[in-house]
Amino acid sequence: MEWMRQALAAGQSSDAREITAVDVQQLSDVTNALGNLYRCRLIGGDGQPADPASVIVKLPSSDPMAFRFSRWLSLHRREHVFYRDIAPHGYVRAPKLFYGDYDADSNRFVLVLEDLGHMQGIPQSVGLDGVRARHAIQHLAGLHGRFWEVADEPVLSACGDFLTTRESRIMQTVYLLTLPAALDRFGDLFTDEMRRFAREFGFRVAAHFSALAEGPKTVVHGDFRADNMLFGGEGQDDPALIDWQGFGIGCGMYDVAFFFATSVTSDVRRGIQRDALDEYRDIVCRSGARNYTREDCWRSYRQNMLGTLMPMVIGCGALDMSDPQLVSQTRELLSRALTAITDLDSWEFIPPREPFLAHGWGFSTLSRCAYPPYRLALRLMPRRKRAA
Repeated sequence: MEWMRQALAAGQSSDAREITAVDVQQLSDVTNALGNLYRCRLIGGDGQPADPASVIVKLPSSDPMAFRFSRWLSLHRREHVFYRDIAPHGYVRAPKLFYGDYDADSNRFVLVLEDLGHMQGIPQSVGLDGVRARHAIQHLAGLHGRFWEVADEPVLSACGDFLTTRESRIMQTVYLLTLPAALDRFGDLFTDEMRRFAREFGFRVAAHFSALAEGPKTVVHGDFRADNMLFGGEGQDDPALIDWQGFGIGCGMYDVAFFFATSVTSDVRRGIQRDALDEYRDIVCRSGARNYTREDCWRSYRQNMLGTLMPMVIGCGALDMSDPQLVSQTRELLSRALTAITDLDSWEFIPPREPFLAHGWGFSTLSRCAYPPYRLALRLMPRRKRAA
């Protein structure tokens, strides 16, 4: 209780001194596996709800592997920077930050955020309807357009790249480590050709994201999907975006592609993606984007769609699939992503092999050489250990 008083006072919350009790409820959600979430109901001196009546507190994950992963990718720093430097300006709708702190040495962090529990979340496995999906993309375009090719603005001084070279290589390694499990669990969703492409992409994940970084840059959410959105009313208002651990400077179209790969059904995507991309392009161009043609937009969308395979494979291979409902949901999302990649012929954008001794050649070659014995070792491992 005393800590909450001090935190809200430091954040200049008006009624912090009147808090006499805090009722804490842990929120268990697989979509926040890299952080622990708590709803804290604040009680005032008269026994009535304080102001604010409740807040959401986010802390690092208690899982050691998730904690290390968050350090490797600077996830806690990214989210703290967003809420500290970007959210207060209102460029995008997000929970209000009451208090935040991050320690780079220990990777410990804490966020005390506005509780948006009164808003509606729509399960990602269900998918958004076409109206809400297009509105979400329009809202995103407003953020992207505001920072289109102006990553040197002072307000972004603490922001890092969406994926640095080091982080891309980490993700390539994790992709290859989890690909065998993903293929074992959901192999019927992959054709033989798709399996070959998925394996080949694994040796070039870092090269793919390096190629994307050569295009127009802006602020990206990094995990823009339905599970990270909350809607109010009839869904016509701007959605509130949460979970900014992927925040950084990168290719804005990755947010768009990841959204369409995961957050709408394949039929909805096919029906609205062209119009939604035209609306997206119009908004970012009105905000200052130059020489960004419809062809550029469409090509970038197709190219970025390939990149959505990375988080999907990692999720399919790394998550605990003992819950049948989670298996069913994951299966639906992977099916959508693979269908989108195939519909758009995104396999075309797998980067070519790096020339001998070129930048990235050594890491790609090491990945290519290490994967077959790793796959063989998994096959020789007893089934029980392999499942674990």
